[in-house]
Amino acid sequence: MKREESLRRYARKKAQQVLKQRRRTTLEPMNAYERHVIHAALQEMDNITTYSTGTEPNRRVIIEYVR
Repeated sequence: MKREESLRRYARKKAQQVLKQRRRTTLEPMNAYERHVIHAALQEMDNITTYSTGTEPNRRVIIEYVR
């Protein structure tokens, strides 16, 4: 659970940067579980959307600003 909580904190920090700069950011490659934690942590945030791109093992999460 420690890894999960650190991923949530990381996701929120990156999302705040996206909101401030209004520019998307690409996270480092993650496994499916880690990507799921990131998506779940940010799904309720206003003006933020997340999606995954790439192919395993280099699949990454994109955090993007939306109006």
